[in-house]
Amino acid sequence: MGWILYRYLVMEQLTPAALCFFGLLMILVTGRLMQFLQYLTAASVSPAVVVTVMGLALPKLALYALPMAALIGTVLAFVRLNADNELTAMRSAGIGFRQMAPAVLTLALAFTALSFYTSTRLLPTANRQLKTTLKSLGRAVIPALLREGRFIDTVPHMVFFFEHVEAQEQTVRGVLIHDARDPRTRVTIMARRAAIRERADGKEVLIQVHDGMLSRMGSDLTTSQTITFQTYDLVLSIDALFGADSEAVWKKGEMTMDELHRALVQTRDRRYALEWHKRLALPFACLVLGLAAAPFGVLFPQGRRMGGIILGIALFLAYYILLSAGNALGEQRLLPPAAGIWLPNALTGSLALFLWVKAHRR
Repeated sequence: MGWILYRYLVMEQLTPAALCFFGLLMILVTGRLMQFLQYLTAASVSPAVVVTVMGLALPKLALYALPMAALIGTVLAFVRLNADNELTAMRSAGIGFRQMAPAVLTLALAFTALSFYTSTRLLPTANRQLKTTLKSLGRAVIPALLREGRFIDTVPHMVFFFEHVEAQEQTVRGVLIHDARDPRTRVTIMARRAAIRERADGKEVLIQVHDGMLSRMGSDLTTSQTITFQTYDLVLSIDALFGADSEAVWKKGEMTMDELHRALVQTRDRRYALEWHKRLALPFACLVLGLAAAPFGVLFPQGRRMGGIILGIALFLAYYILLSAGNALGEQRLLPPAAGIWLPNALTGSLALFLWVKAHRR
């Protein structure tokens, strides 16, 4: 295969892959932004801070967008080439399907390298900075709560009402709080006054309520309890407010590859092994999915040009279902961590090899 044809095939894949990548990234970023939107707007956070938060979330989202882009970009390119009879013309000129492998490998390896750099270098740094930024944004929850004479639902599953607010002292009078964070129990607090403070570690917001009454009602509406108190401490986790992962997940996500390996050696915790293998396996998903995509565009007749695209998307979903299942089996000690994480790559790679042989013989 000559240089001109090689470059032509690469560009045919690159354009839809790039459009797919940025489109998916925009969708994922929008979904992530919706988790923070009510807190950011309530606290009047500047647009620059919003852009910073979304930028720090990009590396993690890119790890899932890159394999999908490599898959869909290659499928769309070969579907078009097949529909326009360009593949038939190439075969007539003596160019077999296997000779197109370098062009397919170029895009797949480029996406794999980008994903590998993101996974091993950008992700830990971005996660650390994101955690710091979210904690600083958590301080904005306090002014978001200090609003007088309004029902405030900024915190998920909670409603606040304060009759009078002293913003400078961060104290309130005439307190009504409805807490539905536990689906089994609904709690209503009424009190004369309260003070809202941030804990020293920056991880929690403390609402210290004085001279009030707490009413607890079960979800079945058959059990209830009423308590009067002089002081009651209501603690809100900042990580929970912003939909952040658990502390264990954050800790793994912030570690470099060397730090994960050292933690695994010291603790023998399988979660570190799963995270280490996942950082390597996800980039290689770009390679195996990209290689499997090309035959999908060839093996379907022109009248069924959407068949390859639909099956390509199905392959992508199947891959991540297998990855999630392998991760769960690894956590439950039913599979070794390496086997659970790398199994989807092995199966997809075997499928890609089979499809390439079949497409070449067609």
